Amino acid sequence: MKYCFIGDSHLGHVMPAWRERVAGNDSYKAGFHIERTYGELPMRIIDGTEELACFDDIRCAYSPDIDVKSYDVFVVFGMHFSFTALAKTYGKFRTEEHERSAGSYLLSPAAHKAMCHDLYAGSKAMRVIEALRLNTSKPVFYAQQPLPLEWVLDRTEGPLRFFRDLSDSEDFGSLLAEYEDRLLQLDASGVGVLAQPESTLGRPGFTQSRFGLADATDMSPESAFAKGDYFHMNAEYGGLVVEQLIELSTASALERSE
Repeated sequence: MKYCFIGDSHLGHVMPAWRERVAGNDSYKAGFHIERTYGELPMRIIDGTEELACFDDIRCAYSPDIDVKSYDVFVVFGMHFSFTALAKTYGKFRTEEHERSAGSYLLSPAAHKAMCHDLYAGSKAMRVIEALRLNTSKPVFYAQQPLPLEWVLDRTEGPLRFFRDLSDSEDFGSLLAEYEDRLLQLDASGVGVLAQPESTLGRPGFTQSRFGLADATDMSPESAFAKGDYFHMNAEYGGLVVEQLIELSTASALERSE
């Protein structure tokens, strides 16, 4: 079976774990198509020499072309279909039903729901998924973007403070439920959702700090922790995701996504 892995920096914890896991096993092959901030090549979906879709705002440094004929299954990772994307709207768009409605644009519940829909529908992940489903009948999966690391809740100053403020409000639960509902809707649409491994979850809405790429004990100025990298995961997390990917090779998993 040949997998097509499409994503952004959230593939960083998957690539090395995948290569270690399948080393010497020809039953599992994969192509990686990764968006890079320094990339210059637009990501394209092709069929041989025919261009089916082109994403000018998704740039790769290498392997920009995804040939639908070359793969058996497609998995999209991250790409802003995340809880963080919704959480960041909280400071600007709220409804009268929210506890902290002051200091933001007030939307009706229906308008807020529509805003949430547009946020996810317009994400890079969703646009790639829709293009794949339009141009191939092969299975398409989405691997959930990891939830923020728990240590971010200790940041009481600076731009990351909003996580602490949000988690302390009564509105946190409704926003998390909205995000989880989007994942359920995606899964119900026929895109198999690979949920974040349960063993990595911490308090609701967050990932245990030990699974982060950033070492929460490293206080040096240039460390990933000091710079506020609350979203990238480590090799241990990657290994758990790879096991989920291996399980996709079973007939039952593939049939479910069709």
